[in-house]
Amino acid sequence: MPDPLPRHIANQLPPLPMPAIRNAVKAAPLAAGRPAETQACIDKRERILAVAEDLFYRHGFAGTTVDMICAELGVTKPYVYYYFQDKHEIVETIAWRASVACLSTMKFPADDERPAHVKLAEGLQRWVAACVEHFRGSTLAFRVTASLRPEFRAELRTLANDFYADLGALMEEGRRQGTLSFEDTSVTVMSMGGVVGFMYTWYRPDGRLPPDDLVKRLTATLFKMIGLRPSSVSPKPRTPARNHPPRTRK
Repeated sequence: MPDPLPRHIANQLPPLPMPAIRNAVKAAPLAAGRPAETQACIDKRERILAVAEDLFYRHGFAGTTVDMICAELGVTKPYVYYYFQDKHEIVETIAWRASVACLSTMKFPADDERPAHVKLAEGLQRWVAACVEHFRGSTLAFRVTASLRPEFRAELRTLANDFYADLGALMEEGRRQGTLSFEDTSVTVMSMGGVVGFMYTWYRPDGRLPPDDLVKRLTATLFKMIGLRPSSVSPKPRTPARNHPPRTRK
């Protein structure tokens, strides 16, 4: 097995926005002691998250209040507080789900014996598609970093470190097998992280390219950065391994 990307290198990299993995993370579990949710309760929680994500994206974390969320929903504060402790828990739930979705895209089942470049091609496509699909949640994770609790930021950093380590390991394995061509692993990984990770600074969902076209073009750009030829890649994807369960607030 190739050595993973060293932690001191991974720590230099920017955390990514947080997938093409739909429903990778279900609704965050309720606080300890609460009874199991009915489907109606789950739907209400999801509605709160959807409205809050839109408001956070448009007005920022500081500029969005629980009163604004309630007004948009047409409910009172107790309605929101039944499902979430406060505004911080709402934003952490949104950021965590987006992060897990995007940062699990380089995970593959232990019995997946396909060549490294084939898995890498699939993982890169999933990564880009995830960032596009979860664009608002990903953007939020970047913009509100200073407002997140230190322990929560540490959890996001762990996700990012694991992602970059998996990415670097697949790249090095592919290079040893002669299917990839690039010079320095850490520089290339950091460059790829910058291309996708800072998409929130330039991507606009209502822009010139439809989402599917953007995913194709951006994935092709990443392929070129590592010398990966699309013609060498199998079109049959495997289900990714999911090693990060939904997070409960501590």
